[in-house]
Amino acid sequence: MNFRVDLETYFMRPADICFAEKPTLIRTVLGSCVTITMFHKNSGAAAACHPTLPVCRHEDSCRPARCRYKFKYVECVIPEMIKWFLKLGVQPDELEIKLFGGANLFSRHNANGRVIHVGNMNVSMARQKIDELQIKIKSFDVGGTRGRKLFFDTSSGDVWVKRFAIENASQDERALMGDQIEMVLRENAR
Repeated sequence: MNFRVDLETYFMRPADICFAEKPTLIRTVLGSCVTITMFHKNSGAAAACHPTLPVCRHEDSCRPARCRYKFKYVECVIPEMIKWFLKLGVQPDELEIKLFGGANLFSRHNANGRVIHVGNMNVSMARQKIDELQIKIKSFDVGGTRGRKLFFDTSSGDVWVKRFAIENASQDERALMGDQIEMVLRENAR
C-alpha cells in the first residue's frame, strides 16, 4: 500500500463519521461494524462512516436533526451522508460508494436464544439503504470471520483493506473490536 505522505490522517472510531473536502487519509478498524465510503470525483468531496448497529431502537429516533445517535446506526447514517452531499450540490447518482466490514467475528445469543450475527445485519441494512437510493455499490469486501483495517484516500477515492484474524490482532485492535461487541450486547439487552 502506498499512501500519499502529505495527507492529513483521521482515525475513525465506532459510531463516528468523517466528511472531507480536502485530501485526507481516513483509517479505521472493523469487526462486525461496517464502513461506507462515498466519493465525488469532480469536487473531491468524500465521506466515510463507521456505524455499529443496523437499526435504531431509540424512542427519539435517528431522523430528527438533533439526534445524538444517528452515526451509530446504518439506517440513519447513510441518509445523513447523502444530505451532506446534497448541500454541496452533489446528487446521489454522482457518488462512488463502497462497502466494507460486517464480519461475523463474535456470535452471541439474545434473550430468546437466537444467535445474533450483527455483521450480517449491518451489511444487509447498508445494502438496503443504498438500494433505496438506486445506486450501485462500486466495490465491497464484506462478511467472513476476519477483522479489517481500512485506509480511505479521499483525494482519489481509493480504499485499501487488510484482513486479519482475531487471534493475530494487536491489543489496540482487540480493544476496539471488544468495544464494538459490548455496544451490540448493551443494545440487544434493551
